[in-house]
Amino acid sequence: MNNHLLKYLSTVPVVATIWVTFTAGLIIEINRFFPDVLYFYL
Repeated sequence: MNNHLLKYLSTVPVVATIWVTFTAGLIIEINRFFPDVLYFYL
């Protein structure tokens, strides 16, 4: 099998897991400091 394909398949799940964990942590921290806020006015 192609070496680049194996590198792609082994890298994408790691990056996706880190990204989802970061996003979930960010949402949790926003809700901890600003409870009951449905959206922010920019």
